[in-house]
Amino acid sequence: MNRRFPSNCGCGAGITTFTSGTQENSGHPFFRCETRGEDHLFKWVEEAMLEELEDVLPKVEVHETKLGKVKSEIKELMEIALNNKIEIQKNKVVIKGLVVYACIVTVAFGAYVLF
Repeated sequence: MNRRFPSNCGCGAGITTFTSGTQENSGHPFFRCETRGEDHLFKWVEEAMLEELEDVLPKVEVHETKLGKVKSEIKELMEIALNNKIEIQKNKVVIKGLVVYACIVTVAFGAYVLF
């Protein structure tokens, strides 16, 4: 039998959801083939839900692992970005100093040439 939520019966007929009216399973939903044949699909909804969860949990764990790696990479990139920002600020100060120095040299050279 197929795991998870059925979409159709092995005979090709559609599936309908019903609610049990028996005293033993009163109110429990189940899937059944629309033809209601004896050898056709019957499955409790709880069973299909459990199978769905069992099948998806390993995938969730894989995604959690990948997410942890991505978070770690983001943290590293944030640290690199912060270091680059600090380095840029330092370089701005150096450039400003060089511009001031270049201006002083230009003025001094101009004064030297004029005299």
